[in-house]
Parts: sequence; C-alpha cells; structure tokens
Amino acid sequence: MSVFKKEIETKRVIFNVRLDLAERLEKAKKDAKVFGKKLDTDNAIDNTLEKFLKKAEKRIAEMKKKKEKPLKTLDVKKTDSKIKTAKHDLHQENSGKSIKLIQPN
Repeated sequence: MSVFKKEIETKRVIFNVRLDLAERLEKAKKDAKVFGKKLDTDNAIDNTLEKFLKKAEKRIAEMKKKKEKPLKTLDVKKTDSKIKTAKHDLHQENSGKSIKLIQPN
C-alpha cells in the first residue's frame, strides 16, 4: 500500500445539478462524516463523465461521417450529352428573342 497520494492533474468544473440530488449529496456527505469517512464523489463523477463522453464522441464522429459523405460522382459521358442537348434546346428557344431586364424599385 502506498503511503503517498498519487497526484492527478485536475481542473475544476462547475455543473448544474438537480436540487434534489444536491440535497441528497450534502446529506450523504454529512452522514459519512459522522463515521469519519469521506465520499469519493470525484471518482464517481469521473467514471460517469467518462462513459457519457465516450457516447458523445461516438455520436459526434458518426454525425461528422454523415456530413463528410462524398458526393455521388457523375458519369461524365452520360451527363455531357444531356448538357449539350439542353444548351442546344435553350439556344434554339431563345434565338431571335430579346430579353428585357427589370430592376427592382
């Protein structure tokens, strides 16, 4: 058994906790103190937060994958002929017609 406490780097973080849980925690701390004990809330919070973060990181990674999904590649040979046909049709429809531009007020 080690006589020295293992120092772990920590950072103070403040969380909002439901009132009923906060009151129960305070009562449990007082009750444990009567027996000369301290509740290991730090370890309990660390373990719970670790589980939560694993789920959150996994879900975020899935969302990123869906967002970064590559676009479907177009078959250039098929598309080129359709574009050329559409341009040709448009040109024929508009040949000899003048286009009037209207400016908004």
